[in-house]
Amino acid sequence: MARVKNEQVRKAILDAAAKLFEEKGYIATTIGSIAKAAGTSQSNVYVYFSSKIEIAFAVFDPWMRDQISALETRVLGEPDTGARLPLMVHGLLEGVAGDRSGQTLTLVQALATARPTDNYSPDLLNWTMDRIGAMMGACLPATTPDERHALVQALILAFDGVALRQNLRRTDLDEAQSVQAVMMLFSALSHRLPA
Repeated sequence: MARVKNEQVRKAILDAAAKLFEEKGYIATTIGSIAKAAGTSQSNVYVYFSSKIEIAFAVFDPWMRDQISALETRVLGEPDTGARLPLMVHGLLEGVAGDRSGQTLTLVQALATARPTDNYSPDLLNWTMDRIGAMMGACLPATTPDERHALVQALILAFDGVALRQNLRRTDLDEAQSVQAVMMLFSALSHRLPA
């Protein structure tokens, strides 16, 4: 019986956090406000989660993995290899990073404000980079693993920038320009590679 109650409290904490992150953003949401909205004490929140960033990842990790997995399915399923790279870059920057629901923004804010003492697990970032690397290999098969790794790093930086920029101009986003710039860089690289 206690196990069911524990799962209910954990779910209440996650539901409250998701609502507060959406309404107030990651930075303005506190452990205290999450506890109050979940109907529990702040100390009880720490029984389930060691930090706010851990809560954010518990809320948004499944969503992010679903987004990246769906993009990977589309990219790897594209029979025209020349269309894969634009599909991946557009999907990643305009679709996932430019997500208007605020979920990507919350994750990036959490990472941007993380301290060394926060209990942050890089599992989601590593998994995402691996998935983007696999897509990159299908898009630019002539690249070496080191080149793909560098490209993935550059794409992640662009991803973070697009996601954070949403907080500045929610109604006037120019992800298309970011996508175009990244595509120019990748196009220049692909032309210098042997066929």
